[in-house]
Amino acid sequence: MPWPLIILVLWIYGVVVVASGLGWNSYDWRRSVLMAQRIAPLVLFIWFVYWGWGSIAGTFTSWPAHLDTIGIDGRLYYRAAVAYLAGGDPWQAYTATNTWPPGPSQAHFLFTGPPPTVLAFVPFTWIPETPFVIGWFGLSVAAAIYTLRRLRLPVWWILFPPMMQGLLVANPQIVCLALMLASSNWLRPLAAPMKAYAVIPMVGLRQWRALAILAVAGLVSLVLCWPLWSRYASEFQANSTWLVGATNGGWSAASEPLLWVVAAILLAILAVTNWRDAGWLAVPTLWPASEFFYATFVLPLRSPWLAAALAMSNRARFPTMSQILVAYLAVRVAQDSWRWLGRRRVARADAEDGNRLDRAGAPDALTVE
Repeated sequence: MPWPLIILVLWIYGVVVVASGLGWNSYDWRRSVLMAQRIAPLVLFIWFVYWGWGSIAGTFTSWPAHLDTIGIDGRLYYRAAVAYLAGGDPWQAYTATNTWPPGPSQAHFLFTGPPPTVLAFVPFTWIPETPFVIGWFGLSVAAAIYTLRRLRLPVWWILFPPMMQGLLVANPQIVCLALMLASSNWLRPLAAPMKAYAVIPMVGLRQWRALAILAVAGLVSLVLCWPLWSRYASEFQANSTWLVGATNGGWSAASEPLLWVVAAILLAILAVTNWRDAGWLAVPTLWPASEFFYATFVLPLRSPWLAAALAMSNRARFPTMSQILVAYLAVRVAQDSWRWLGRRRVARADAEDGNRLDRAGAPDALTVE
C-alpha cells in the first residue's frame, strides 16, 4: 500500500477543508463540509488514476512482451465459438501469452464458459479474428460508457480499476453489465450468455420477463445442442479445477470458507431489506474463482466509499476484495437494522398515542338547535 500517496492526498484534502472553514472569530464547519463535498470528486479521480494504472501497468512493462494481453479474453471467447463450429471441443480453445516476467515459455488460458456463452459468440465467427478483437474491444469501451451514463456516474469513473482491467482484456463482463442495465427486455436476456452469473443480479432487479425469455432460450439450446451440453458436463470438473488454480482461488470469499459463510449470512440479511443491492453484491462477494473485474457489479450501488476501497484491494494482502465487501455488508446490515428499529419505535409510539386517544373517548358531538 503506497502510504506516501495516501498521506499526501489526505494532507491536501485536510489543508483545503480546514482553510476553507477558518475565520477571524470562529471555525465555520458548514463551509468546510461544503468544500469537502466539492473537492471529493477530484480526490477520487486522483485515487482512481493511481490505482487504475497500477491494475494495468503490468501490460506495458517489459515492452512489448505483454501487449498480447490487450483484448485477450475477447480473443479466447471467439476461438471457443470457432472451435465449436469446426466440430472441435470449445473447452480446449486457449490463448497463449508471455509469462510474468517474460521467459522462454508461455502461459495458456483455457475457455471455461458454459454452452450459452459459446453459442452467443457463434454469430461473430464470420469476422476474421483480429478485426473481431478490435471491434469487440471498441464495443466494450462503448458498453462501459453506456453503463456510466445509465447510472449517472461521471465518465471518469471508467478509471475505476476493475473497469479498467476488464476493458484491457475485453472481458464480456463489461458488455454483460451494460446489457443488464438496458431498458429493452430483449437485450437484457443476452447478459446471461455473456456471463452465467448475471442471473443473480437479474433476480435482484426482478427482471422476470427477461429471465423467462432466457429460460425458454436455454431449454431450446439444451434440446438443439445437446452434444455441446453433454461435453460441457463431462469436462466441468476438470475445467473448474483448472480455473480455480489459474485464478489462485479468485478474489471473492469463496477461497475462505469461514469468511464465505459470514458473507452469505450478511447477504441474506441485506436481501430482506434491499433485494436489489444484495443481488449486485452477491457475485463479487461469493462467486468462486472470481476475477478482479467482477467488482464492476458494485457500480450500480453508486457508492464512492466502496469504489475507493475496492480500487486498492488486493488478492494476497490486506485489504482483499472479500474483506472489503464483507465489511461493507456488515455496515449496510447495521444501518438497515438501525433504520428498521427506528421505524418500529415510531410505529410503537404512534400506536400508543392512538390507544390513549381511544381510552380518552371521542369528544361529544355538537348539537345545533
